[in-house]
Amino acid sequence: MNTSTKTNFEMETQIAVIQLTQQNLVKILDSVTEEQFNKVPAGYNNNLIWNFAHILASFQALCYSRAGISARLDENFVNIYKIGTKPETHVSLEQFLDIKEQSEWMLKKFKEDYATGVFDNFQPYSTSFGFAISSVDIALEYVTMHHGLHLGYAMAIKKLVV
Repeated sequence: MNTSTKTNFEMETQIAVIQLTQQNLVKILDSVTEEQFNKVPAGYNNNLIWNFAHILASFQALCYSRAGISARLDENFVNIYKIGTKPETHVSLEQFLDIKEQSEWMLKKFKEDYATGVFDNFQPYSTSFGFAISSVDIALEYVTMHHGLHLGYAMAIKKLVV
């Protein structure tokens, strides 16, 4: 049973915003070279591809981990791009295409999981910003903001690497 407090319309709207943000990040990545999306500009500690992969890993941590559910994305991927990490290796164009595919699949899987109530055992916590998240519904709102934050970083980085 799904004990969510969001209406289907509210959840679908948030997913649409998250999807649009991810699509805008993909547009940025598609518009630069592999070398450019791997470049860490002076004054930054990450790059374009890291920002994209990070939002996916964070989505998993913010929603699934706190509900006691294994990440739907590869655990190694989540560990490489979770909060507190930075780019450690070169990401190939092939790897980027795989990450892009995972981003689309991940949202579909989240909607399925949400509808079946797998997040009902969500454990409250506070983010590194000090924001209290007490349910997957609030986590989804936070994910929306977090995605927008990293889209902004990517827009700024793009200006420095092209």
